[in-house]
Amino acid sequence: MSYFSITGFYPDDRNDDSLQFEMDIKNAEQNEMLAQITEGKSFGEVGPGELEITNAQLREIGRVLGMEFPAGLEYYIGTCVDA
Repeated sequence: MSYFSITGFYPDDRNDDSLQFEMDIKNAEQNEMLAQITEGKSFGEVGPGELEITNAQLREIGRVLGMEFPAGLEYYIGTCVDA
């Protein structure tokens, strides 16, 4: 099963590239909504790789997931596959 994973890191100027936030989204309906927000296409059309999430996209994603993301991080979204 494929799903999105969201990761968060400190900005480059912090000189700390350690992972600060990670969340897997296993809900198929949420994955479809996040694909529309981040790539403007269905989840099935999303290719491998990771994209940086803009602040506007992050707010929309937060609404879909019903949460607020920790401030001060740069966020990325990418697809993962369960083995």
